[in-house]
Amino acid sequence: MGTMVYFPFFLYLLSATTTGFILSDRNLSREFKVKPSPSIEGHYKQAAVASDTQICSPIGIDIMKNQGGSAVDATIATLLCVGVANSMSTGIGGGHFMTIYKKDEGKVYTIIAREMAPGAASKEMFKNASSEKGGLSIAVPGELMGMWEAYKIGGKLPWKNLFTPTIKLCRDGIPVSPPLASAIVSEAQKTTSSSLMKLITNPETNKLYVVGEKMKRPRLAATLQTIADEGVMAFYQGSLTDVIVREIHDAGGIITSDDLKNYVAEVKDPVSITIHDNIKVYSPPPPSSGVVFQYILNILDGYDMDASTLSTVEKQILTSHRTIEAFKYAYAKRSALGDPSVESDHFKQRIKELVKEMTSKDFGENIRAEISDTKTFNFTHYHPEFNLTEDHGTTHLSVLGPKGDAVAVTSTINLYFGSDVVGDDTGIIYNDEMDDFSTPNTTNYYGVPASPANYIKPGKRPLSSTCPSILVGEDGHVVLVVGASGGTKITTAASLVTTKTLWFKWDVKQAIDFPRIHHQLVPQTTQIEYPYPKAVVEGLKKIGHNVTMIAGGSNVQGILQLKPGTITANCDYRKDGIPAGY
Repeated sequence: MGTMVYFPFFLYLLSATTTGFILSDRNLSREFKVKPSPSIEGHYKQAAVASDTQICSPIGIDIMKNQGGSAVDATIATLLCVGVANSMSTGIGGGHFMTIYKKDEGKVYTIIAREMAPGAASKEMFKNASSEKGGLSIAVPGELMGMWEAYKIGGKLPWKNLFTPTIKLCRDGIPVSPPLASAIVSEAQKTTSSSLMKLITNPETNKLYVVGEKMKRPRLAATLQTIADEGVMAFYQGSLTDVIVREIHDAGGIITSDDLKNYVAEVKDPVSITIHDNIKVYSPPPPSSGVVFQYILNILDGYDMDASTLSTVEKQILTSHRTIEAFKYAYAKRSALGDPSVESDHFKQRIKELVKEMTSKDFGENIRAEISDTKTFNFTHYHPEFNLTEDHGTTHLSVLGPKGDAVAVTSTINLYFGSDVVGDDTGIIYNDEMDDFSTPNTTNYYGVPASPANYIKPGKRPLSSTCPSILVGEDGHVVLVVGASGGTKITTAASLVTTKTLWFKWDVKQAIDFPRIHHQLVPQTTQIEYPYPKAVVEGLKKIGHNVTMIAGGSNVQGILQLKPGTITANCDYRKDGIPAGY
């Protein structure tokens, strides 16, 4: 497909507000339109990869097309690449949630490779300390162990082959993309980490890396080569373990060799729900927000939305309002979720009941009965327990293989460049995932109390906004692979793209391009992305929504296959990726 020319987001907004973006659906009124972004919509017959970089999607396709690898092989190779191409967002120092669909088995697996709190962690450890940066903010990384569990489920090529493209990139130089360059400038203005500054400074110019320059990472190349040659245990209880522990300790962290040795990436059954047209939705269970994503769809499903839903301004206002209300109910329930794995039996049962409730058709119907089409409510109406996390440094990858298998994975190191700690010997950028836990008797930026369900506990994983999902038709063919990055906006962004493609019958690019609405219950603000249709915005204000206009905030990568063999893929223009396929 060639390389997409980067088109600055602010220029898109400027042109989008002055020029109509005409969607093809003839049932759509003229008012509901925005300008198409310059992103590519790939059209394929057998396979597709959608990542948020320009250089990594083709690596996944090469793995499947030319090397005979599986969808899982392609996912691992691509994700390793994204970990260096978008090093501000993800990497082997972080963790992920993954959903795998194996068509020949008719089975779905989910992998919980979210980072875990160290054994010495305690629920009040950040009461008088920052959890955002530095060694103390590092949780036990799960990225590689999650990849290994996926490989055992669906890997086909030799393990070491999947590392080869990224090792070569690290040695030859990684092209600095606009998103990476932007993150470098942003973080350089506030970091106190000498190891990060060394990483993001070009040794040839003694200035920050800029777009087009090549960033070489020989130390990380050597680390990846060791893992490729010796296997995943080199990281967790092998030749790299003591080095990793020392790097973290030198930065003030508390992770031990036992923490690494005891890390487990859990393989679990997915949470699932059936929406109309008998489409089955599969997502990871808590502590991901897969069930929150499904709860939104559950509430909206009963409105029987279709291509005529947006045919008039009045219908657009009503549909947007109902969607916002579904978001608010979903985020209220989200505030009660947490990782049940190391908690009491009572806690585990409570999470189990919550998941059952949120995916129940009857419960969705009850919530729709509470939604007023003419007004919105104060946040207490939705009965929250509170906890909101923000995962800024995140990436999502969607893969559809030639045999009908699919993988959706969302990976993160949390904030940009994670903890800002870069290993002097390993070259690893370590996460700051401890920041996603709650601390007792504290409030967040918005004055919201912490959530007891998300308190720190040794071996526990923090609640996540991610929801990598695979949607399968009743004939067994994948119809949508979807997920997003962008903190608390992840879940709402993924649900909006899902409703637009499957119910409104929009093309995947149209659905991803279209400006988004977001509400996370607190703050009591409806965030609407420029250039959302003005008449709809004004209508929402009249209903009572407190509207704030924003620019960007989430990034979706999606693969759509409404008919078998007719595959379209799009990477969000907001993060400069391109799809690949054949």
